[in-house]
Amino acid sequence: MTSWVAIAYGALDLRGWHENQTDVELMLLPTMPSEPMGLAGVPAVLWRKLLDGPVPDAGLNDAEQALIREFAAAGIASDDPLHPARILELRVPWMSSPVHEMVYALVASVARDHVVDAISIKGPMLHRQGLRAREHSGDVDVWADPAHLEVLCGALEAWGWNGRTDQWSGLSFNHSVALEPGTWGCEVDVHRHIPGCADDDSAVFAKVMDSSQPTLFAGVRMLTPDLPAHAVIFALHDLRPEARHGKTAVGAEEHAEKLRLGGEQVLQFAGSVKASAVLEPALRLAFPAAHLRVDHEVPLNWKWRESKGWWRAYWMIFRSLPAEERLLFIRRAVWPQAEVLAASDGRAGRSTPSLIGARFRRIAKLFRW
Repeated sequence: MTSWVAIAYGALDLRGWHENQTDVELMLLPTMPSEPMGLAGVPAVLWRKLLDGPVPDAGLNDAEQALIREFAAAGIASDDPLHPARILELRVPWMSSPVHEMVYALVASVARDHVVDAISIKGPMLHRQGLRAREHSGDVDVWADPAHLEVLCGALEAWGWNGRTDQWSGLSFNHSVALEPGTWGCEVDVHRHIPGCADDDSAVFAKVMDSSQPTLFAGVRMLTPDLPAHAVIFALHDLRPEARHGKTAVGAEEHAEKLRLGGEQVLQFAGSVKASAVLEPALRLAFPAAHLRVDHEVPLNWKWRESKGWWRAYWMIFRSLPAEERLLFIRRAVWPQAEVLAASDGRAGRSTPSLIGARFRRIAKLFRW
């Protein structure tokens, strides 16, 4: 006998959400590429019934049986009780933007279905953990298993996200891939590593996985760093230098209090991912009585960002790369992709960009560095 359960890539109960000024009761994200949909009235009642399922066909009237098959065709119901996208919990949004919460749920669902480990970092969890006053973030940050980062980015393309033209795509020193949202209006940044950690990318990611716990986003579980780990990640993000771009430096004092919130486990986590060298001034301020032992140097992925000269920065990047990536790096540095040059000309306000002119300007700039 056929029985049915509720499935979705994200589900929110809008009945108790204070900003809901409509008749929509449920916001659901189907399991096939689409945007969130709303349910109200009889369809909403039936879908909520499936949460406690499986619900047998025999327990449904003719109209409900027809409706539930429409649900299945739309990707919000299944006759498989073990469906990986089965929804078991329905809650009101905990983020200020339900659509952003849906994006987290979507990324978590896509990562699960493609067997890619992924961790939600920064964003509203910083506010929830007391590390940041600001609640909302304009984009979604995800730290993915560096060995399968491209798999996750490629899978999200079907949902409307496309990789921004990037001069350094495919090179491991590039710490994240920015995915542009199309109609979703929310960029997804998929991180390969966090600059400031001296250990290799895979080892650091494994340590972050060990220091994470599941958090529910629109009914879908996704790992988020615990407070000590997130305090370190946030400090590394905020303190990261960008000397050539004129970024205002953040002082160690500004993060000492936030690191202190994580307790002395912050020291253990920073040491485990070899971030103590970069964070040493802030850690000493946060834990003056602790015995801080730093057994590693500041990594090149931090040092090149501190350099005000491009040639010096490029040399450090080159040294940090595995041998098989060095030729591609040189080629991209001297002869970037045409779309990269076009985007650069666009940012410079050139209304009629010329590829040949852009190439000459690029080479001239290299000689000036």
